[in-house]
Amino acid sequence: MRGPSWQRGASGFTLVELAIVVAILGVLGALALGQYLAYIERVRVARTIVELKDISAQLDPIAFEGGTLPNALADIGIGGRKDPWGRAYIYLKIRDNPSAAFKSRKDQLLVPLNSDYDLYSKGNDGKTQVGITHAWSLDDVLRGNDGAFLGLAAKY
Repeated sequence: MRGPSWQRGASGFTLVELAIVVAILGVLGALALGQYLAYIERVRVARTIVELKDISAQLDPIAFEGGTLPNALADIGIGGRKDPWGRAYIYLKIRDNPSAAFKSRKDQLLVPLNSDYDLYSKGNDGKTQVGITHAWSLDDVLRGNDGAFLGLAAKY
């Protein structure tokens, strides 16, 4: 007499085989998620650069003509703009503002990045320091060299 059919070499996956497949899918999923999150961050940085160019395009004619720069972005009607991380852009009038020398962004040699105005986003972590080489500032997206540079502080 034969036993039940489930005892006779029934075909199917063993628990070990299923565990291996789940582990492989988990590793592939983790790699894909990491790549996706890195892509999203690159898109946010690119969008921030475009928005900084747009804001600079409204401020640069005033700065180049030697006019009086606004004290805040709200003075030219763009004070409510948020960066892709949901935070307000930071603007600091440097020209004709003696107290701004201490607050303006500086490179690794403590030389101010701009002579007219600072404009930047605090980046992903939302933290920043005056010196752009500080760990909190490396993810900041900023304007430097009076508009000649727009990008990540880490690449300045």
